[in-house]
Amino acid sequence: MKRPESHRFLSGSASDRGSRVELVVVGHAGLATVQTPADTQTSPGGSGYAVAASAGALIGGRVGLVAQVGLDFDLTLLRRADVNLAGVRKLPGPSARLRIDQFEDGRRAFSADLGVAGAVQIDSFPSAYLQASYIHLGTAPPEQQLTWLRFLDDHGCTAQVSADMFEHYVSQSPDASREVCDHANLVFMNEAEYVGLYGRSNWPRPKAPLVLKRGSAGASLITDGLERDVDAPRAMVIDPTGAGETLAAVFLALCAEGLPEMEALRYAARAAASCVEEYGVYGPRLAAALSAVRAEVRLAHSGHPRRPSRSRSELLGPIG
Repeated sequence: MKRPESHRFLSGSASDRGSRVELVVVGHAGLATVQTPADTQTSPGGSGYAVAASAGALIGGRVGLVAQVGLDFDLTLLRRADVNLAGVRKLPGPSARLRIDQFEDGRRAFSADLGVAGAVQIDSFPSAYLQASYIHLGTAPPEQQLTWLRFLDDHGCTAQVSADMFEHYVSQSPDASREVCDHANLVFMNEAEYVGLYGRSNWPRPKAPLVLKRGSAGASLITDGLERDVDAPRAMVIDPTGAGETLAAVFLALCAEGLPEMEALRYAARAAASCVEEYGVYGPRLAAALSAVRAEVRLAHSGHPRRPSRSRSELLGPIG
């Protein structure tokens, strides 16, 4: 597999092409059960659902989701967020069932029955989505992420492809996870995942630019040997599930809007902090935070046209 030069991701470009899908999210959508020492809650979740819902709240109409769901899955919230659902395939059988147990000492246990999403169906990817500027591979078994990377390469896709890591899959399949990191243009991971993949010695860097998620400490953007940090607001942590997806969603959506990456990352860390203050990956606190971000961005950038779209050759440079 060959991806465009990874450092080009952060040169970013915005588009002013109406409702064309600019950000494609590939990931799971199903039911997520979270058990904490205080309570147990079940709600819609999965990486695809979480990222698409938050991104849609910011740039609805220009976000598309690729997912396989059962006939039992309710797409209402995604429709309200104006997420393009041309890539969502409803199949007979159960949607993904995800479970996370949060322990008092900070440990987490994860289990999943992916149901109809257990086998990737690449023909569910709409051909129009290949023209998107950004494609994000949500947390999933790395073998599935690699299947999508090969599909995109085989179809000559020149979008900027990002991938998110997950502790469970890092520990289960570190080699495959590192391969995903090697072939993406941008990688999202937390500090535990970083240590699991690259170790502490000398802190080697992944080949692609990296958004390092630091929880209550915020996040860092690491590219070309330069690390830039943003803080996160203080938050009362109720359920940290989905905070990483929220951060990726806001960062990528605002990059698609044409915001500089550090400005986008500051907004992303702020939104992620609101996510942890309630159960589920998309609740009223997060919805309010995203509405505020959208209003602030519009006000701050009113009268300033989006950066013009660049040609693909100018944006990506030579294929490496």
